[in-house]
Amino acid sequence: MIGESLRALGKGYYTDSELDGSIGYLFGPDTVLIRDQTYYILHPLTSPTRIAACGGWSFRQTLYGGNNAPSNLRMPAKRNPSTDRASIRAIFTHPSFARQGLGTMMMRYCEARAAEGNEETDGFERLEMGATLSGVALYERCGYVRSGREDVVECPNGEGIRICHMIKDLQEDGP
Repeated sequence: MIGESLRALGKGYYTDSELDGSIGYLFGPDTVLIRDQTYYILHPLTSPTRIAACGGWSFRQTLYGGNNAPSNLRMPAKRNPSTDRASIRAIFTHPSFARQGLGTMMMRYCEARAAEGNEETDGFERLEMGATLSGVALYERCGYVRSGREDVVECPNGEGIRICHMIKDLQEDGP
């Protein structure tokens, strides 16, 4: 579903070659999020095996990237809620469900879970993400701002995929 989302919703932001190089390499499942139980899916009630949207949050140092991402991006060390930001991760919507509010719903859910924390960590008051260029407008509507940092990750096919760093401070009353 991640690949379908990127190919459909990333048009005009990334070239086909950039997407070819990044899907399955930079963008793909992250079993650390699954193991940490901080990754969620939305599915239609009538079709529980069909993923409509997905996303998560992390208390680990990894900002973005799936299992096959470069090792310098995969940092399992824990963040400190009193000094660090939790990361919002891997927010994707299936093209058939795009523009129906599911991305926003997933964002709000992940923000609330990060604010609560879990058995591994206390809650976070500040968040960050590595956003696809196609997701920036959604994240801005959700209160995120560009930090001024933009990464370019080199993919195995030699293409560089651009990622926009974004931040958000949660209000005292929650996300």
